[in-house]
Amino acid sequence: MADSSCLSYLHTPPVKPYRYTTIGKVAQENARQRPNQEIFVLREFDGSRFVLTNASLYEQADQLARYLVSQGVKKSDMVALIGPNTLEMLVGILGILLAGAAVLHCTINMKTALDVKKLFQISGAKYILVDQGKDDCLLAPMKAMLEHCNVQMDDRREEDRINVIFLRETNLEGFTKTNTLTAVLSKDTKGVELPSIFPDDPAIIYTTSGSTGDPKLVLHSHFSFASFPFSWVPTSVDYEMKMYNDRPFSWVGGSPILDILGSNTRVFMDVAITMNGKHADLLWQVIKEERCTEALFFPYIIQDLLELPPALTNDGFRLRHVSTGGQMIDNFYTRITERFCHSVLVVYGCTECIPIARRGPVLQGEVLKAGDVGLPYNGVEVRVVNAQQMPLPMGTVGKVQVRTPYAMQCYIGNDELTKGVFTKDKWFRTGDVGEISQNGHLILIGRETDAISRGTRKIYPGMLEYLLKKMKAVKDVCIVAVPDKRLYEEVCVCFTTGENLMPEDVKQFCQENLFVTNTLDSLGEMPKYFLVFEEFPKLTNGKTNKRAVAEKATLKLGLAKVREHEDALTI
Repeated sequence: MADSSCLSYLHTPPVKPYRYTTIGKVAQENARQRPNQEIFVLREFDGSRFVLTNASLYEQADQLARYLVSQGVKKSDMVALIGPNTLEMLVGILGILLAGAAVLHCTINMKTALDVKKLFQISGAKYILVDQGKDDCLLAPMKAMLEHCNVQMDDRREEDRINVIFLRETNLEGFTKTNTLTAVLSKDTKGVELPSIFPDDPAIIYTTSGSTGDPKLVLHSHFSFASFPFSWVPTSVDYEMKMYNDRPFSWVGGSPILDILGSNTRVFMDVAITMNGKHADLLWQVIKEERCTEALFFPYIIQDLLELPPALTNDGFRLRHVSTGGQMIDNFYTRITERFCHSVLVVYGCTECIPIARRGPVLQGEVLKAGDVGLPYNGVEVRVVNAQQMPLPMGTVGKVQVRTPYAMQCYIGNDELTKGVFTKDKWFRTGDVGEISQNGHLILIGRETDAISRGTRKIYPGMLEYLLKKMKAVKDVCIVAVPDKRLYEEVCVCFTTGENLMPEDVKQFCQENLFVTNTLDSLGEMPKYFLVFEEFPKLTNGKTNKRAVAEKATLKLGLAKVREHEDALTI
């Protein structure tokens, strides 16, 4: 039996009492103590700048909240919200919370109109706040979604229809012009009383990406956020933070709630500007003009910045910290400390548990092992177990589980799934595979669902992807499973490149660098297929859609019929 002191378990004790309050109370206090602080700064492509102070944010949100209550929104109702990152959306989020309702985040590019309709049916949402973007840039997809959601298109209030409030003026045919944020803010609602809200009341509902099936509705309370001792930077800072973060508001890492709770200024642009990789120079210019001290960058943005000519960045300006995560992070990404920042923080989390662990600050020249996400945040426990839920010895690869007081309340409309992701001792099954190293760090290996079943061997793509990214000509890589008649699944390397890199070149690199012969089962990890893509399909949070890549790879290789034939034989 393993010595209990050597088991795969980590715990960072809380250092402060839990903050038992609500998001609205914190926003109100911010408006009272720091009314003129610029809490949110929106920068646009043309260089224009728009601002919400603590006072203006709270005043507009309070007015919106009273209007929602006057229209029948009740405490613990769910109010949907959809749109890009705008100041209007920020007012919408806080307004819904002040009304005592929970914010149901929807994404613009959900797969089909039926997905959206199903979302409203599960949640029971009676109102939806819509921002169609500047110059109606998202009007077409918004209209397509609304047409399938049984929405109310005039001033009548029918019991079975969803009421729509537009957060900016619209000319959308068939919809009333009176239900806009501008009109709402001009109404006299001083006599409307807002409900009492408590920390354990529902607050935020996130929809997961749906990469492994139907999107799940993850419900968090006010307490989940308000009590969490989360910070993108080390807790002992003696300066005023100003964070650049353009992640979607509908993603936990992009949630403006974290900025309100931390009372830190956030600078952002439309995520579409940085998503395409063509405007890294503009991004850096905005960060310098705003004198940001920190930034949250997805790995692909770090890569875009590193490709900028040194002449554009040799001006002495540096961020104090850059936070990143979402995939295997290694020393390739810490190179950003050479030109853009003083240190890097690797953040690990999930929608259900908010951030879980952090590695860093990692300084220039420091070695970062791929997958090392460091120590749990304060109050969080992490363990690694086997298939029988028994803790494994340190250094042994197994399933990563988390126990945290800041976890979600439930998956809305799916009690069985909620029960299935928690053990009887309240450990959350993350679906990740990893180990606790001898120096007490959590090392991630990959996702259970990403494992490729080649014969009797489980192959986790994360480390293979990490290796292939060492090729200078490889821009991005995604390793997926494709069907195989004999071994069930085979390994397929999909990659993008900005140069004339051929599949044969990547295959040769693998042959020279992978350990493929002296293995117990002789199967090794050498991929069988290599495919070049112009670009990878993305999920709403910016990550590569592995399921879509696998489907495209299967079709490119002509293997779909093999799988169909195999399935037919088993019927």
